[in-house]
Amino acid sequence: MSRCITRLPPRLLMPIFMIFAGMVMTTLQVLAATPVRSIPMQLGDYHFMPDTLTVPSGETVRLELTNTDKVTPHNFTLKAETAGLNVDVDVSAGKTEVVDITPLAPGTYKFYCNKKLLFMKSHRDRGMEGTMIVAPAGSE
Repeated sequence: MSRCITRLPPRLLMPIFMIFAGMVMTTLQVLAATPVRSIPMQLGDYHFMPDTLTVPSGETVRLELTNTDKVTPHNFTLKAETAGLNVDVDVSAGKTEVVDITPLAPGTYKFYCNKKLLFMKSHRDRGMEGTMIVAPAGSE
């Protein structure tokens, strides 16, 4: 059997290691320096505020969902398989929930509250829905 691996001289190992370590550190610094954009949203009285969001595709966005109602629970639902979005977050009355999303495909998608009381219109039927516009990367 012959060996195909050539052994590097020890004097080359340290410079190669330093170059590799430098590349790793640079990558980590770039990732750490890229802040996640936060969007505060209020859910309450059968509406979302804002009710239209514009976000870039391929970029992670943090939604800070605050239910401003004192009693009524709400929800943020966004089902868009083509954009890689499958979000369903319950937000209790007076509470805040945080969810990170990364839409993968440009387009226009509906989000809504899926809550409903027996014998009543659903929150969505009462107007609790909005629109997420996912713009092509770099166009926002």
